[in-house]
Amino acid sequence: MKKHIVIVLIALMSAFLLLNLIWLGWRYMAYSGFAEGMTRTDMSSPLFPTYTAKDEDGFDYTVKYPDYLSLTGNLAVGFPGTDDNPFTDGLIIWPKFMGGYEYGVMLNFKEEGGSGYMFYIDAQGNAVEEEYQSIADEYREVISELMELARNTWNLD
Repeated sequence: MKKHIVIVLIALMSAFLLLNLIWLGWRYMAYSGFAEGMTRTDMSSPLFPTYTAKDEDGFDYTVKYPDYLSLTGNLAVGFPGTDDNPFTDGLIIWPKFMGGYEYGVMLNFKEEGGSGYMFYIDAQGNAVEEEYQSIADEYREVISELMELARNTWNLD
């Protein structure tokens, strides 16, 4: 009986180890290209890497690898913040496990806890939910600029 328990425990531990190795390999292959040339943040750890960069115009770029055994990380690009207001309009991109991307925007946040808009958009910058389309139209230039910066930085097409 003890022999069977040991075999089952070894099989479970081996499966867990294999799952972790597969996940680590996938995560590295899926996200390392996005983080090329970026700096690892202070909040980053070996298990939860996060990278950041700033371009010559002050736009912020971030790559957050997926959390432990998660398949969801994100890329983000935001307008330059100021000392008076570090909260800016931004675009968040979630690479999908099987290819492609989901997009979301954060618009018009003036302060922490302040009001603004957060909603999903498609690759053309249109709101996924009809109720946000008028806001997407109002911020069309902002969304287009963020999408162009993201496409140029990460070759998203």
